[in-house]
Amino acid sequence: MELIGGIIGVVIFWVGVQFVLSLIGHGVRAGGRAVKKAVTGKETYFGPPQLKFVDDKHEKTGWLIKKIMFRGRLPNTRDMNISFAISAFDVTDGEEKYRPVLSIVEAAQEESTICYYMSDDFGRVGEGSSLTDWIQLGVIIPELIQPPYSGDREIHIVVRMFNTNDPITIVAGGSSDDGELILLETLPFTHHFTDKGYEEASKDREESQSISLKIGVAVAMADGSLDDPEGEVLKSWIIKEVASFSDSKQKRLKTMFNKSLKEGFDQAKKGSLVLSDLVERLAEIGDKKSKYDAIELCLDVMAADGVADPEEMSVIRNVAKSLGLDMDEIEKMREKVTLNLSTELTSEEGMESLVGIESSWTDEQKRKHLRTEFQKWSNRLNSLPEGEERQSAQNMLDNIATLRKKYG
Repeated sequence: MELIGGIIGVVIFWVGVQFVLSLIGHGVRAGGRAVKKAVTGKETYFGPPQLKFVDDKHEKTGWLIKKIMFRGRLPNTRDMNISFAISAFDVTDGEEKYRPVLSIVEAAQEESTICYYMSDDFGRVGEGSSLTDWIQLGVIIPELIQPPYSGDREIHIVVRMFNTNDPITIVAGGSSDDGELILLETLPFTHHFTDKGYEEASKDREESQSISLKIGVAVAMADGSLDDPEGEVLKSWIIKEVASFSDSKQKRLKTMFNKSLKEGFDQAKKGSLVLSDLVERLAEIGDKKSKYDAIELCLDVMAADGVADPEEMSVIRNVAKSLGLDMDEIEKMREKVTLNLSTELTSEEGMESLVGIESSWTDEQKRKHLRTEFQKWSNRLNSLPEGEERQSAQNMLDNIATLRKKYG
């Protein structure tokens, strides 16, 4: 099965990502409670497995949210730890021509591909237990997925349950014969997709990806060198982007992307890598997703060595502005990688880059930003458990406090 590249042309609002994550968490917690109800026998439904959708609407974006609901007897023939996984296929052209559905949101992707995927576990479940009331396993949001073509498409959700200790392998939505599968159920829905499907967008998508790689090189070389960790991020990005394709397509894409990577590096060393030309071309052919993907790759490159480099961050901001992206969303994307960055910075310039201060701001703008950041990181610190992330948040607050002393 060949999965053609290309990503839907939609704006990926950070609130959408957060919303998906919150719904996943809610579904799993509800699942755990339902298993307990089955054990105590407080509910009445102990019939065969059933699936259904419950449609909802996101208040801020107006997106349709299809909650994937489940109830019924779990088909394990002995006590075991049970996990579940959810995939999606486009079967509009017949089940013999089914194609996987891609996910725009990384939190709802397979580990090695960009195909739609959600999974979690119920823990230890006794033989004969039932999920006696409807519980939410996950969600699918049509605005955040991409079928092969636009228009009216028939999508099948596939729910699999399996032995956690003998898991199945799922790649591009399909499962291998390994592992102990105990349940496989499908749930269909039809939706009208207005944006291009990945088959339709593949040509421009491939060029956009090649450009994104070169922009990533430009960010890495902003400090004058391409360090090993930065190179590994770029190579890992290539591996993930091609993983879903057939062997022949993987080979072709790897050759193309590696060529772009080498060209970008050679041009950067010679001083002939013209970032403005790359950004202009991406702005011309890239959809919103491609443009945000380019920024995400750049942020990962910046974070590769664990330090917020001010030159690299400046390049990323300028690229985002030139692509016409929402700078509030870019700031939220930057925050996503901040907790993974070292706060042991040796310069105030690096410290300011880490907290999102731009050199062109007035002192009053910087003071206002620092007040906002202090409140935000204080709230975050209070919500984090003991560990590395909490310590990173505390270090961030220390950096903000130092800068507040500087600017009054």
